This record gives sequence, structure tokens and C-alpha cells, in this order.
Amino acid sequence: MRFAERIGIRHGREILSLATPTVVTMLSHTLMWTVDAAFLGHVSSLALGAAGLGGMITWTMYTIFNALSRVTSTFVAQANGRGDDRAVGDYTWQGIYIALATGLLLTLAGGWSRIILGWTGNSPEIQDASYVYIRIRTFSAVGTQLVMCLTGFFNGRKDVKTPMISGIAANLLNVVLDYFLIFGFRGISIGGELRFAVEPMGIRGAAIATSLAVATNAAILLFCFFSPARFRARYRVHLPRVLSLAKIRDMARVGLPASIGDFIDMAGFTVFSALIGRAGAASLAASQITIQILSFSFMPLWGLTMAATILVGNQIGARDPDRAERYGNEVYLLCLYYTVVFAAVVALVGRGVFRFFTADPEVLAMAGGLALAAAIFQIFDGLRMIGLGILQGAGDTRFPMALAFVVFLLFFVPATYYLVEVRGGGVLDAWIAGCASYFLMAAGTYYRYRAGKWRAMRIFSGEPAADRHE
Repeated sequence: MRFAERIGIRHGREILSLATPTVVTMLSHTLMWTVDAAFLGHVSSLALGAAGLGGMITWTMYTIFNALSRVTSTFVAQANGRGDDRAVGDYTWQGIYIALATGLLLTLAGGWSRIILGWTGNSPEIQDASYVYIRIRTFSAVGTQLVMCLTGFFNGRKDVKTPMISGIAANLLNVVLDYFLIFGFRGISIGGELRFAVEPMGIRGAAIATSLAVATNAAILLFCFFSPARFRARYRVHLPRVLSLAKIRDMARVGLPASIGDFIDMAGFTVFSALIGRAGAASLAASQITIQILSFSFMPLWGLTMAATILVGNQIGARDPDRAERYGNEVYLLCLYYTVVFAAVVALVGRGVFRFFTADPEVLAMAGGLALAAAIFQIFDGLRMIGLGILQGAGDTRFPMALAFVVFLLFFVPATYYLVEVRGGGVLDAWIAGCASYFLMAAGTYYRYRAGKWRAMRIFSGEPAADRHE
């Protein structure tokens, strides 16, 4: 018996074949954000902390709609599993309409972000710098939502390589633009004169670079969606669909609860960051570096999560919930093995990683405890993500939304406030509250998975009412 089978993994090759390209894509995103943080950390701790806070608020606004745009993957996966090519094209087009509308709303919302920043209680300098970052980033909101939707089309059909190639290309562009826009460029001497010179833009340059990279990613995916003759013949992608309220309702019934759950998660984490920021730029920068360390765990786990969504969605669409559950069990095991190994590595080398981002002695003094907190946190976060991915693949999104409300709004935020504001604790105390909260989320999603209600859910219009999403 092979080693993988001895540890409970019988479909590891199939799972990893779907997860690996997504992992590579997410790692490229991680490296992009890491480069952003490292460059800005060498500008100032204020720039690093403000970009972290601005990015957190931007992504919190995005999560209001992210899962709604991304739910295309659930519908395409289930339609693909049952061999319904027409539904694949129909639901993808409805997803495009959703992405365009929600992206425009988010761009408008970026202009009002000063109100949110005012609630954070951070210094005026941090608020001003964060607003600059948010306003520029939200100009690419339409691109972000289109990337979510079209990635769902490719992933749902088990084509995970196209989004990988597109994402890597966009992220490489971001790194190049980061260097020239953050630090400036002296220009090229042509005929004795300097041409193409760029003044250093700092945090503004980081936001412009990321927005241009997102727009490039969306453009590549649109080209890959419309251009292949096989897609035009099989899914009729070149023919715009009429806006279908019935299909939009299908997608909203599954996607909106997931989006609300994601928003609650990110809103809780944004309040968490804001509370930390009240202790000063050093504490906020230390927390941002901790998040960067976690991103190396989070992004590979996102690959496994997407594999779970695709495989479970395909099997639920094919009416084979038993096989879907076998895939779910194995993805859970892979997640546990990975996070335990990653935790050991972080516990050993985490302090050294902080030095890559900053030489600020005040920040480095917090490194040891935060590295250990990150090691523990990512185990619970990983198990939470896998549970959510499995449930979303089946269309079960309302229970996770309710769970997120209870855990994040009724426990995480109050616990962080109590430890930091009432007890006078520091950034490490806040991260301890985070570990406890994500443990509760992981336990709750696993309970829902084992209960098995997701096995009988139906998400398409016209299916038996008794089996529809509840």
C-alpha cells in the first residue's frame, strides 16, 4: 500500500492536480503582496501600516460581493458534473453581469472610505495615507469582480491552469511596476536628455501598480473566455445572454449568504486591525507582517479549498454525494497535514522572517510571540476554509453565514476589544483572541459537514422544491 493511502489519501493526485495550479497562482499573489509590503516597509513603518489597513478595508468592501461573483464556480461545477453545457454558458454570463454591477458599486464606495477610516481611531497621518491607497485600489474593482467570475468559469470546468497563467503574468507586472512607482525611476538618457523619469510615489505607487495588474488579469481572462472556438461551439460564450432574473436569483440564493459571511469575517478582522492600530504604527506594522507570514499558508490552502469546491460541486451535480464526501474527507486530511508542518516551520523561523520586512526594533520586539500565534492561527483558519469550500461546492452557504455572525461579531470583536482596550493588552493579546475565534469557526463548519445536510441540496431553478437550497 502506498504511503498516501496509509495516511488516508486515495485521490491525492486528482486533488493536487486541481489544487496545485491554484496554489501557484495564490503564491504569486502572496509574493506580490509580500513585495508590496517589503518595498513599503523600506519607505516607512507608516506607509507599511497604512497600506495594510487600506488593503484590509478595501478587501472588506470587496467581500460584500466577492462570493456572489465567485459563485459562478459552484454553478459551473455542478452544471459540468451533470453535462449541461448550456447552463455553463448561461450562468457564466449572468455572473459577468453581476461582476460589472457590483464592481461599479465598489468603485463608488471607495470615495466614501474616509468615513470608515474616521471610525478606526488611527492617527490622521495613517488615515490620509490609507485613503489614498483605497481610492486608487477601488478603481480596479470591476476588474477584481470579473477575475472572480471568470476564474469560476475555468475552475468549475476543472481548467485551473488558465487562471494560473493569467494571475502569474499580472503579478509579475505588479512587481515591476511596484519598483518603479514606489521608489521612482531616474529615466533613460536619450540624446543627452533623461526620458521616462518617474517621481517616487510611495504608497500611491503601490496602489497604482496593483490596480493596473488587476486590470491586466481581467483582460487576459476575458480574452481566454471569448476567443477559443471550442468555447463558442460548446458553450456559445460569444452570444450575450439576456439578463435572467431567475438565474440571478439562483446565484444570489447561494452567493449572497457566502458574501455576507465573508464580509462579516473581513469586517471583524478590519476592526481587529483598527484596534491594534490605536497602539501606534509599530503595532500595526507588526500585525501586518504577521498577516504576510500567514498569507504563505493561506494561499496554498485556498488552492485546496478551490479543489474541494470543484470536486464536491461536480459530484453533487452528478448526483453522487457519497463520492463527494470521500473527496471532502481527503481534502480535510491534506489540510491538516499541511498546516501542522507549516506551523512547525513558522515556530522555528518566524522571528527571522520579521527582519526581512523591517529593521524597526520596536516591531522586532514583538516578533517571537506573533510568530507562534501565526503558527497556531493558520491551522484553525485552514480547517475553516476547507469546510467552507466543501459546503459552497454543494450550495450550502446559509449556515456558514450564521456561524460567522455569531463567532466574529459576538465573540471575536468583543474579545479583542476587551483584551486590548479594557485590559490594556497588546498586539499579541489581540492575536490570541483571533486564534480562539477561528478555532470556533473551524469546529462549526466541520460539524455542519459531518451532519451531511449539504448532500441533498439543489441550487438550480426547476429542481424539486423539497431538495432546493434551504
